[in-house]
Amino acid sequence: MVILHQKCEPVLAKDKKLPRDSYLISYIEDDKVTYDIARGAKVELFDYYYDNFGKVLGIKWTEGTMNPKTYDYIPKENKKKR
Repeated sequence: MVILHQKCEPVLAKDKKLPRDSYLISYIEDDKVTYDIARGAKVELFDYYYDNFGKVLGIKWTEGTMNPKTYDYIPKENKKKR
């Protein structure tokens, strides 16, 4: 499982540059609806969010069209400066 965008706006799920196997997850955190975009098996995602936050509102596909095999995402905090 890889979280691509954490605590983001749901409109980011419309980005065509996301991989086809990514999901928009909505869940309750601190009595507020929160959204993440992540990759992984749907069951694995549900288990993670249920175990950590308790209330999962939904898991649905994003509108990404990129081939998952060629999608190369490195979170900004993990990128090395050159």
